[in-house]
Amino acid sequence: MKKIFVSLSLMVTLGLATVHANDNVDVNYKIKESFKKEFAGATSVKWAKDKEFQTATFIFYDHLVMAYFDTNGELLGSARDIAFYELPMAVINSIDKNFAAFDFMEVLEISNAEGTFYRITIENEHKRYNIKLDAGGNLLRTTRVKKPKIVNA
Repeated sequence: MKKIFVSLSLMVTLGLATVHANDNVDVNYKIKESFKKEFAGATSVKWAKDKEFQTATFIFYDHLVMAYFDTNGELLGSARDIAFYELPMAVINSIDKNFAAFDFMEVLEISNAEGTFYRITIENEHKRYNIKLDAGGNLLRTTRVKKPKIVNA
């Protein structure tokens, strides 16, 4: 199970917008039914297949969402792109206290069997970090990531 969550984190790290979905992916009946039950009203659904699971990328209540299903149709987890002001107050307060000098690049709400947590990409002029917090605002992990170089043309 841990391998699945590592895979989910990796896919989220790559960014919601970089998913290479294929409209011709064969999605089994169990997954389709589970998707319809969990995300009724979703639009612009695109499916992708990995060795261990299938991923749906879609719009749900004006948010870009990725949902991960195993071959039995069980929802393994989801990630949705949210705005900073949609974070729980405890998370906002923690970020303000610990990372006030940083700008926000991406805010993701990730839900799976372990619970709900938030992965936020922050940066300043010299550094970029991915931080992970629980819903109570507790900092779970801080990872420095390489900041992309901007090439002037």
